[in-house]
Amino acid sequence: MENRDDLKFRARSASRVILIGLVCNVLLMVFKVVVGVRAKSSALVADGVNSLSDSITDAVALLSFFAAGRPRDDSHDFGHAKFETLATLIIGIFLIVAATFILWKSGRKITSVIMGYPLESIRAVALVPAAFTVIIKELLYVYTNKMAQELDSSSLKLKAWDHRSDVFLACGTLLGIAGAAFFGEKWRVLDPITAVILGAIILKLAIPLTLESLNELLEASLTEHEEKDILKMIWSIPEIRGIHDLRTRRLGPHIAVSVHIMLEGNMPLSRAHDITIQLERDFKRRFGPHSIITIHMEPADVGRLSKSYPRLEEGDKEVEKPPEDNRKGD
Repeated sequence: MENRDDLKFRARSASRVILIGLVCNVLLMVFKVVVGVRAKSSALVADGVNSLSDSITDAVALLSFFAAGRPRDDSHDFGHAKFETLATLIIGIFLIVAATFILWKSGRKITSVIMGYPLESIRAVALVPAAFTVIIKELLYVYTNKMAQELDSSSLKLKAWDHRSDVFLACGTLLGIAGAAFFGEKWRVLDPITAVILGAIILKLAIPLTLESLNELLEASLTEHEEKDILKMIWSIPEIRGIHDLRTRRLGPHIAVSVHIMLEGNMPLSRAHDITIQLERDFKRRFGPHSIITIHMEPADVGRLSKSYPRLEEGDKEVEKPPEDNRKGD
């Protein structure tokens, strides 16, 4: 039985999800563009272009998971997990650009209607690929979101919501085409109005995840809550007298931590070593087998203890920071 924490299993599973989405997006792109041109539906053609953008981001994500699944080597001591972070950043940027384009294009159509210019008529045959897109994309969302949760993958989570946003876009296109085909000219404005709402939803989703992945690439620390969990775990070992110089960062779905712990100066080296082994074991059990902790041991004298992080009790709201030099090292 395969271990779901194994890097190769994780990369293989994520790649399979992305590959299925890539094939579907390419087929949908061809279907929508061909029918859109013949039916004179600019909305359907634009939706086809959106599928092309999805195909590009799928290809980028596929390459990133292939790289992220490789074990650490001489040139990458911490592994290749940040390739997934890079993919998340690229996908996020694509979504922001696509959303901005949708807002601009749809805004122009709405402005044209307000100024009294009629929108182009659309043939009813354009309903077929729009309806087909809704079904396929919703199935892709359910499948991709399920796998994103199982693999704890931000890239897959972003791709899942990309599929869901495509469902909304296809529904808007479906409404616009149906309104234009069956209810007359004044209903054609439903298409650009729905597209504006969709563009805003995509931006609301893409901007935070893009900034999060950018922070990770720039070595941002973990959140206060995550650092508090780490400190509580370390303090759970009774022999530890003090903690300082905690440094944290994220490596894709994993984390890396460096910390100084203070022990009694007359403690046998063998016991001190056992404590670090126990701490490493607890850390990997709590944060995943591929997360990394680097521990530096020091004697617990009065001067060093004054720099220690305070012990954390249940219910503490945040990490109480010690003096600044605590985080910078001696």
